[in-house]
Formats: sequence, C-alpha cells, structure tokens
Amino acid sequence: MTLALVLLVLGALVLYAGAEAAVHGATRFARAAGIPAFALGAILFGIDIEGLGAAVTAAGRGDTEIAGGEAFGTVLFLFTAAFGAALVVAREPVPAPSHTMLAAPALGVAAAALAISDRHVSRPEGVLLVVVYGVYLYLVVREGRAVRARAAELEREGGDQGSDHRDGSPARSALLTLAGLAVVYLGAFVLVAGGSRLVTRTDLSAGFVGAAIVGTLASLEEILLEVLPVRRGTPELATGNLFGTLGAFTTGVLGLAALVRPLDLDSAVGLAFLAVAFLYAVVASAFFLRGRAGWGLGAFVLAFWVAWLILAGTR
Repeated sequence: MTLALVLLVLGALVLYAGAEAAVHGATRFARAAGIPAFALGAILFGIDIEGLGAAVTAAGRGDTEIAGGEAFGTVLFLFTAAFGAALVVAREPVPAPSHTMLAAPALGVAAAALAISDRHVSRPEGVLLVVVYGVYLYLVVREGRAVRARAAELEREGGDQGSDHRDGSPARSALLTLAGLAVVYLGAFVLVAGGSRLVTRTDLSAGFVGAAIVGTLASLEEILLEVLPVRRGTPELATGNLFGTLGAFTTGVLGLAALVRPLDLDSAVGLAFLAVAFLYAVVASAFFLRGRAGWGLGAFVLAFWVAWLILAGTR
C-alpha cells in the first residue's frame, strides 16, 4: 500500500517535470521554426500531455479500465475542482465563449457515449473517435479569430525573449521536446504502475482509481491553468482550456488509447462519463442562458465533485 502511494506521487512529479520540459521545448521549436503560435496553442490547450501519457500508457500495460477512467477523470477534475475554484476566486463573473465553442464539444460527448455504450472501445471505434476530434479541431480553428488575436498579444508580450534569438536552433528545441516527452512517458508509467498496485491492494475498482486518483494527479496543474487566467483578466484562456480538454479527452485521447489496446471498461468508467456529460450540460447551459458564470456555479461543481467521489468510491 505504501509503495503504491509512493509510486503515485513520484509518477505525478516526474510527469509534471517532463511536461514542463516538453512544453518549453515545443514553444521554442515553434518560434525557431516559424510555426504560428496559435497552432501550438490549439494543441496544448486541447491535449493535456500528462493525461494523454497516463491514458495511453495504461492502455499499453493492459490496464484499460484505468485508461478509460483517466480520460474521463481528467475532464471531471477540470470541470469541478479546477473550474470551480476559478469561479469561486474570480473577481467578476466569467463571460461565456461563443455559442459555437459551447456547442462543439457535444459532438465528442455524443461520440464517446456511443463508443462506450457496450463497455468496450474497439480499434475501429478508436479511429472514429480520433476523426471526430479532428472535426472538433477544425471547428475550433475556424472559429478561433478571437483566440488567435489573444495568442498574438501574448506572443508580443513575450517578444523580448523571442526577438533576441535566444530560443536556439530548431534541432536543439526539438531534442528538448523529445526528451521532455520521454520523461512524460516515464512518469506516466510510474503513475499507472502505482494505480495498478493500488487496485490490487484495495477494494477500489480500476475505473475509479483511473478516474479519481490517476486522473486527478495527472491534472493538478489544471487548477493553475483555470485560476490564473481568470484572476489576471483573461478568462477566455480558462474557458478555452475547459472546453478544449473536454473535446480532446472524450474523443482523441480515448481513441488513441483504444488504438494502443482495445478498451474493456467497468461501471466506474461509465459513471465518470455520466458525470462528465452532466457537468458539460450544466456549465454549457449556464453560459448559454446567462452569458456568464459566477461563484454560485463554482460552488455547485465543487460540491458535485465531492459527492461524485463519495458515490463512486462506495460502489
């Protein structure tokens, strides 16, 4: 039991260190190679490297319930603990994204519902989920003029670092990115190993461990990605991260994990998905109807997270 907890904490720490190096290297590579900053931002906001690494690694190890639980657990943690905290500490209500960006993730949620309806995600279904994520990205890019404008502004704010050519060569930046991704894989391997050991040492279901423990540990940095933009007056970055991650993990991440190994899921994974679908409906409806979200919604989603943990942990 103690070793399982040590592996979980150690895996999470290594995962964060690798992701930091990978993101830093990818940013430098984009600048050095002349890749538009928005293209990099669309990938990083949508796919959480730690969560993707944990889900794919779990599938590769044969822990498919953990893989599925991690995919939905990442979104669940983001919509509750991270977004809830951001709303509670916000100085003013968070404005809604465009109606297109609010509705677009529904495509991925519906696709995921069909794929997991029989508690099995095959490789052909994995391919279709990845294709659906590609459609989602197309919609985001087409609708992303406001996001591109903000990305350009952020790039200008960091122009002093980019204009003095200290970003290095594309080759060196690419190597840093690859090294970071290798560390991410190592951290994900240790994290999933700890999750697997915890399953064998406790009565917790594999799906619950993936959703509530591995998904949470792999997503702790999402609290900062939600709270800081809201506190610093750029809430569109927080809502972009929120709905972009929903679109990615219900389709692309789940599909990639299924391509590595077809996923056999348990009831805890299904419960996590139902929680994600419910939260998406609540948050999107609040934005649609009110045009903004405040501390009341934040308190609700935080309370929902606690209630879900209690319910899922006792099943």
